[in-house]
Amino acid sequence: MGNLLSRLFAALPDAITSALFFSAWIAPSVLGPAWVKNLMLTMLIEFVVMHSSAFYAALSSDSSRSPMKRSLALIGLTAFYLIFIAGFSFAFESTWPFFAFGWLFVSRFINLWTRPKNATQASALMASSWAASAMFYLGGVFATVIIPLPTFGLTPDFVASMHLSGSGLWIEHPQTVIVFGALYFGAQAWFKYYVAAKASTAQAAATARDG
Repeated sequence: MGNLLSRLFAALPDAITSALFFSAWIAPSVLGPAWVKNLMLTMLIEFVVMHSSAFYAALSSDSSRSPMKRSLALIGLTAFYLIFIAGFSFAFESTWPFFAFGWLFVSRFINLWTRPKNATQASALMASSWAASAMFYLGGVFATVIIPLPTFGLTPDFVASMHLSGSGLWIEHPQTVIVFGALYFGAQAWFKYYVAAKASTAQAAATARDG
């Protein structure tokens, strides 16, 4: 039971995010125009979070630095990426980017807290998570560009109520980025559940062997 809960705990944040994106596609009026617009922005912020996670993995595994120096480096790296988030906040005149960054950041690393791990295991998990998310991100962009997607609840009237500015595929066909988010975070949730399940199986096998 404990192993099941740890697997669900690892996957839950991304599963919640995926469900929000699916809701925004099927029944966006439940969330409202502002929320749907914020979810579109979330996919840009996720790119920043995904980009930063590669550096977090590298810094965390740098055994040549003392724990204090690594901690200071991680704080500095966070401050650096917050500059980009502040830019998003200023450009879109919204505090949503800060909230989204915090949620996505916690979601990305929450699987590290599901069970004790040594530094080597944590570093390997961070690296594999980054590789998987990069694959899911690029694959999601490609799939939603080439596959025709129904609008469902994102009707012309609803999209007009969002008051989107600019141009491009995501602006002209917002269902592409919304479906992208639903698939991407769904894949992230599956990956984290799978990794946690695999780790539980390996741990159980080791315990049985040693016992």
